[in-house]
Formats: sequence, structure tokens, C-alpha cells
Amino acid sequence: MLRLVVFSSLLVCAFAGLNSILQKVPIPDGKIVGGHDVSIEEFPYQISMQLNGRHRCGGSIYNERIIISAAHCVHGLSDDDVEKLSIVAGITKLSQTNGQRSFVEKYIIHESYKTLNNDFDVALLVLKTPFKYNDKVRPVKLDRRLAAKGTEVIVTGWGTTTEGGSIPDHLQEVVVEIIPNEECKNAYKILLTSRMLCAGVEKGGKDACQGDSGGPLVNTAHELLGIVSWGFGCAQEKKPGVYASVPAVWSWIESTAAKN
Repeated sequence: MLRLVVFSSLLVCAFAGLNSILQKVPIPDGKIVGGHDVSIEEFPYQISMQLNGRHRCGGSIYNERIIISAAHCVHGLSDDDVEKLSIVAGITKLSQTNGQRSFVEKYIIHESYKTLNNDFDVALLVLKTPFKYNDKVRPVKLDRRLAAKGTEVIVTGWGTTTEGGSIPDHLQEVVVEIIPNEECKNAYKILLTSRMLCAGVEKGGKDACQGDSGGPLVNTAHELLGIVSWGFGCAQEKKPGVYASVPAVWSWIESTAAKN
């Protein structure tokens, strides 16, 4: 997840009374903390977004040519960067060379995306070459329903396994629980919106972190419920991970994908 947001002097002045909050605003980054190794066959919709061949963010396969990820993963990329941006599917380890790789033709960021707090943090990436489905490469379904408090959900990715650590080679998963937004606001105050959802564990120790950004948060039926977005640090007590809420943006995903 990106866990640092850079503010212009104008915005800082406008929110001067919120300095204690803004100084801690996260940047897009993310990793799995407190998880364990899993195989891509268990999560065949998981992809690695790579810039110049290096893992940058996660994402989910929507169909053969479209990937769902976080807006902050691609926001600000130059045309030259996009030429070097690729999606790798069908791998359990980043070091594998037998996956499917397709370069990105273009990306589409939600028109209401705000860098201030990563509101509407969703983007679609359109591939130059479609993926071929097999037991390691499959699309994910979208969950249109908000999950109840305490619902177990799963987040996966190749993000760092400790805050500020290095990324693992092997795909990780961790099980966390849905935390209602009214409770999550205790940690994130006005930064949290209805286009976000929170998940974690009460005492910390399990979370997404740097490198997991854009990756999937799914329910036990493997329907996409959230997109890894931001948080204060990684796996801290009473600081759950924040995700773009798919039930809040699924119509945008489907209508935008249909046009591309």
C-alpha cells in the first residue's frame, strides 16, 4: 500500500487544524504481514504489476485483457513508464519465468480519485495481449455486498513481510477480519470515506504492507471485496489496513471495462 501522501502547501494550509492526522497519512504501498506461503492455483486471479521487470504492485484479473488495481499504483506514470509496465500472471514466485506476461496498453483511473486520501482508489489496466486462462490464470468475480463486522477475508500479495522490510519471492496470504467504518474512523478520522473499507485484527500483527498495493482482498468465496490501498504503518495495533471498497465502485469497474 502507498503509505505516504505528499501534500501541496495549499492543502496543508487548508487543513492546518488537522496536522496531527496529515503528518501520518499513508503512501500507496503494501505487504503481507503475519501470513504464510500459498500457491497461485489457490488465487489464480492474483497478478504482479511490474515496472522494468520489477514488482511494483498487485492486482486482480477481471477478464483476459483487463486488470483491476489501485489508482495510486499508476497515478503519475509517464508515457515512457507505461511502455515499460507489464502484468505477470500465473506465478507463485516472482523469480519464476514460466508465467504469462503482457504489457500494458493503457490505464484508466477513476475520475473521482483523490491523492489527498486515496479516495476512489481504483484503476483498470488494459493489456496489449490477452491472457489465456488455465488453472493458474483465472478472472475474479466482484462482490457487490458490504461484509458484516468480523467477517473473515483474505488478502494476498508479494508485499514486504515486515514494515520497511524486503519483499518475499513467494506469494503470501493472510486472513483478517472486516472492521466497520464507524469503528475504523477511530484510527483514521476524516480520511476514511464510504468508498473505503477496513480489515485487520484487533491486536495487529496481520496486514497488507509495501508491495501489496492494488492487490485483492477477497471473501471466502474468492469474490473481490477490496483493493489494497493504504494504512498507517503495517500490522500495527488498532491501525487496520484500508482498502478501496469494491461494493462502492463495482458499477464503475463494469461499465468502464465494457468500454475497453
